[in-house]
Amino acid sequence: MNRWIPAICVFLVTAVALGPAFAGPSGCGLPATSGSRELQKVLSLRAVEVVKLAASSDEALAALVAPSASFNLGGGDVGRTLGTGVNGARMLAQMMKADTYRFLGWDYMDMPADPCSQRKVEVEFIDSRSKSVSHVEFTFEAGRVVSADGWERSFETGRL
Repeated sequence: MNRWIPAICVFLVTAVALGPAFAGPSGCGLPATSGSRELQKVLSLRAVEVVKLAASSDEALAALVAPSASFNLGGGDVGRTLGTGVNGARMLAQMMKADTYRFLGWDYMDMPADPCSQRKVEVEFIDSRSKSVSHVEFTFEAGRVVSADGWERSFETGRL
């Protein structure tokens, strides 16, 4: 029995140390997440929400975007700086004119993830009328966008 005491102590110390960071409500306004897979989805959907709010001039946008957040969307062979903060997010939404979005899932081993740490997600925004897709990488810190860098490209689709 005595030989199990050190192992149990290590387990309890680890559970206490990791528990608050990875379970329960986070301190940065994100819902509790069980790991990297869920956090990837939550942040990707938050990026989509930022673009939706920016396109509609909703005041809730300020809570999701850091005032110093930088926004860039290149096209062709030209990079385009769009500004910072809420105004930069609005310029991004205006330039993309997206009507749909797409992001890939986390198809790797799920691991614990701190929702408040710096994380990056990639989301594609599609303007089906002009047949353009903007591949944008969003960087989050404490649940807020601190940068969004992307590139706009044309695309073709068809039935097989």
